[in-house]
This record gives sequence, C-alpha cells and structure tokens, in this order.
Amino acid sequence: MLVSLEFMTNTIDSWFNREVDSALRGAWQVAQVYYGHAADDAVRHARVLADEIAGDGRTRLQASERIERVVSEHQKRYGLGTVQVFNAKGRQVVASFNQAVPTGVSLKARDELLGEALAGRPATGVESLADGDIIRGGAPIVSAAGEVIGAVVVDYFVEPSARRWNEEILGAFREYRRLKLNRRPFKNLYVLTMVLASLVVVFSATWLGMYLARGITEPLGALVGATRRVAQGDWDVALPAGGGDEIGTLVDAFRSMTQQLRESHAELDERRRYIENVLEHVDAGVVSVDAGGAISTVNPAAQRLLSLASPPPIGLPAARVLEDAGFGGAAEMLGDLAAGRVASGVRRNVPHDEGDRVLLVTATRLESESPRKGGVVLFLEDVSRIVEMQRTEAWKEVARRIAHEIKNPLTPIQLSAQRLNRRLRDRFEGDDALLFDECTTTIVNEVEQLRDLVNEFSRFARQPAGEKRRSDLNRLVAETMPLYQQARADVTVRFEPAPDLPEVFVNGDAVKRALVNLLDNAMAAVTEAGGGEVVVSTRFDDKLSRVVLEVRDDGPGVPLEHRARLFEPYFSTKAEGTGLGLAIVASVAAEHQAFVRFHENLPRGSRFLIEFPLPGELDAGA
Repeated sequence: MLVSLEFMTNTIDSWFNREVDSALRGAWQVAQVYYGHAADDAVRHARVLADEIAGDGRTRLQASERIERVVSEHQKRYGLGTVQVFNAKGRQVVASFNQAVPTGVSLKARDELLGEALAGRPATGVESLADGDIIRGGAPIVSAAGEVIGAVVVDYFVEPSARRWNEEILGAFREYRRLKLNRRPFKNLYVLTMVLASLVVVFSATWLGMYLARGITEPLGALVGATRRVAQGDWDVALPAGGGDEIGTLVDAFRSMTQQLRESHAELDERRRYIENVLEHVDAGVVSVDAGGAISTVNPAAQRLLSLASPPPIGLPAARVLEDAGFGGAAEMLGDLAAGRVASGVRRNVPHDEGDRVLLVTATRLESESPRKGGVVLFLEDVSRIVEMQRTEAWKEVARRIAHEIKNPLTPIQLSAQRLNRRLRDRFEGDDALLFDECTTTIVNEVEQLRDLVNEFSRFARQPAGEKRRSDLNRLVAETMPLYQQARADVTVRFEPAPDLPEVFVNGDAVKRALVNLLDNAMAAVTEAGGGEVVVSTRFDDKLSRVVLEVRDDGPGVPLEHRARLFEPYFSTKAEGTGLGLAIVASVAAEHQAFVRFHENLPRGSRFLIEFPLPGELDAGA
C-alpha cells in the first residue's frame, strides 16, 4: 500500500510539472498567433484592395463596375470570404460574397471596426457565428490627396474545427491552472480513498473469493448451452439476468448480443421484403449478375423490357440472355466492365437488334471483400421515345434551315425564267425557239416542284399542336376512310371499328394527317405487290390502358435493315418519296403523348400502331 501511495503521489506531481505547463501555455499561444496571423492577412488584403481602388485618382467613392471587378478578382484569386467597400459616410458601396465560404454577414455603419478604418487606422475584429468565427480586417481607402474616402473590410472564415480547437486549448489551459491550485487537496483525497479501498479489499477478500467460486460454474454452463442454440439459429434463447460480477456481465452481454442479432435479422428480413417490393413495382428494369456472369435476380420491369418469358432466367449466363433478347450492346457492356475497359457506373443507349426500341443501360459493379460475392447490377430504362423525339427535333431544325435557305431564291429564279420567255421568245425561230421555250418551261416547272418540296419541309418543321379535345377515334377514322376505299380496284380497304371505344384527347386534324400518311404508305406497299388488302382497326388495350389505332397491309413488308430508321425524317425507300410521312406520324404521336410502333404482319406485310393514352392519364402526367 505504501508503494501505491508513493506511486500515486509522484503521478499527481507529474501532472503539474514544468513540461506540461509549458506545453499547455505554448498551445494557447499558438492559437492566439493563428488568430493574429489570420487578422494580419485580412488587413493586408484590405490594404491591397484599398490601394487598387484608390489607384484611379478618384476623390469620392461610388459603386462602379471597376471596383466590383477588382474586388471579385481579388476575392476569387485568394479565396477570401465576404469583401465590403464603404464610402466615407459608412455606406456600403460594394459587397461581394463568396458562396464557397459561409461568411455572408454584412457590417453595419455603426460597427466599431468600420469606424476605426474610416478614421484612417487599420483595424481587426472577431465575430462568432454558429458555424465558426469570422476574422475581419479593415483598411482605409486614401485618395491621392491623403483624404480618407472610404474603407475596405475583408472577412476570413475560421472553420468550426479550428474554432473548437482554440476553445478546447483555452479551456484546457484554464482547467489546468485551476487544478494546479488544488493539487494538495487532490493528493489528500486520493490518499484517503486508497486507504479506505485497501481496508475494504482486505476485509472482503475472503467473502468475495467464496462467492465467486460458488457462482461461476452454473452460469458458465447455462451460457455454453445458450451459445449452441444461437449457433443453430434459435434467436429466442432466454437466460436469467446476470449478477454484478464478471459472469453476470458476460451473461448480460450475451443477452444483449442475442437481442441485437434478433433485431438485425428482423431488419434484414424487412429490408429484403422492402427491396423485393420496390423491384416488383418500379418502372426501371433491374438485372443483377453474380461474379460468375450468371443472372441472380430479374425484376418484372426487366422481363418486360427484355421480352423475357416466365419464369425468369435465373442462373443462366447474362451475356447470352441479353444477346438472345436482341440487346447485344448490353452484353458488350458486361464484358467491357469485367475487363476493366470502362468504369463502374457506365451508361449507354443500347438499341434493339431490330431497331424498334432503345434502352438506357447503366452497369454498376458490386464491390465485395470476397471475390465470389461481387457482381454487376444493370439498370434498364426505355428511352425509345426520348431518342426518337430528340432525333425528330433535330431533323425539324434541319428542315427549317433548308426551307429558309432554299425558298428565298426560288421566286426570283421562276420570275426571271418567265420574263426571259416573254421577252426573248420572239427573237428565236424554228428549233431555237422550241429549245428556248422548252428550257424556260423546264426551269419554271422544276422551281415549282422544288417549292412544293420546300413547303413540305416547312410543314414538317412547324407541325402545329392545334387545339385538343375529347374525340371519338372511330369517327375520325370513318371521316378519313372514303378517300381510300374506292381509290384503286386492285386494293381493298376495310375499317374494323371497336365498339364502345373510350374517347381520346386529341387534335382531330393532326390524327387524320397521321392516318393519311399511314394509309398512303400502306396503299403504295400493296400496289407495289400487285394488289392486296389494307385494314384499319381500333381497339382498347386493357393491359396498357391505351386506345390503339392500327393500320396493317399484306404488302412486301419492311426489310430488317431499314426498320431502325423507319421514323427518321428524310429516310425513304421510294425514289420519289420525301421521307417525311412516318416522321410526321411520329411527331403527331409525340405531341399526344402516344407511342407509335411497327410490327410484322405475318405471314407478310406491315403493321403500324399508334397507342393513345386516356384523357385521365394525360391529366395525371401534366
């Protein structure tokens, strides 16, 4: 016990030796020097700005672009906080705030620091905020005549960590001084405590040893049995509450551990059910691939986007499944990510092999400490409509420019040719007159055809939305059909209207224009095949909750290599075609938030579908 007392006394004395006192005092002085240097820097920058502002020889200080530029450039160059410029009356002329430094607190005209600066003396000050301290430095702006015409105030922001560091050093230094004064009472208190503790230990040692010997064996046996049950997955193991000894602490820790394991297991189950529910109903497709390249999970949206049959292809190679689904580009992304050619999180627009859809695919690597537990997650979004609209808008801009550049010179060319024909035709005789008349007439006719083509470009570029109202799609189709039903004897045109068809919210003229373009293409295809049938039908798709307008024919169909560009403006397989028919159809569909699709009409021919949303869905999406 005497050794312990001596050791304790020496320890307490060592707390208050000269080295500790010097260290704490030095730390306190370092904190003061830190704040002092920051204040000096603020004054120095304020002086530099004051000299630059007064450098143009002005005698009065007013707001100007030059002052704002000088302040802003200096602020950005040196990463200063708020910089304020005041005139001689204390009114703020310029205030520049740095969004990256949270010191946006302006000085008032009555501020002491500002008064010192306007009096011609550099001044500093510290203001405490919730997020940290602001160190301000002010300097007078002195004109060439030696008159103070204003002042510049520069802020430095002291981070919360530095502020806390300063406060902790100051608090530690003060606490150290207080404890040093009470060193003797501390020694006496600890000595008394040591004596009392020693007496308690001596008189309790025998009783405690007997109690521990009797209470150790039984709790340890129960604890071993409970541990085995937990290892087998029984989370409801119950042990009686432990006592105050080490075994009791161990029992309490075991009970706390089993409780945490039970709660963690319940949270994991709940989180798993939540994630499954989200993946079940989210619109984006999610496909997870394990480290071996096999599919581990596929949500319903991914099955729909990839057109996968049920049950989902769990355990199959992901690359093969993606290639079979027609999205070989997504399979290439997996290979590039596995080989390290692209970074995790790479995003690409992946078109379907048949060109009817485009998916935005994001591939993210699942990091894991175990190589066998890694993998990749693919997020799939259908951006076909977005890509199509972007392409259409780009072509509309091209059409506008073509129409503008070509249309202007057409009229002068036509009028000049007509004038030449009138003024000079009588000067030629015989074959020369015929040749001259033929050339001028050809110029006029070709200009007229070129004007028609430019007008077609203009109509495609403008495509006015028009007024939309609730309409009966069957009625709109019926009003359009007579133009085609008796057009050709070798082509049969039929209309199959669906009864009780819901109304759609559309612009009737635009829908008719789209239908006319589809019927023109269908008629041309059937005529090219030597005759056939064109059928227009309507129906309501319960699964998609959309009203469908379909035009199908039994013509030669669309070659596979052309399907990806069907709705692209100015793309046509006909020599005399402008390539705007299906582009106009796609534009009309986009304006009505509808989808336009192409399918084969087996055994031969083509099917074009426009899927209109119900009016209620348009209101919800607005």
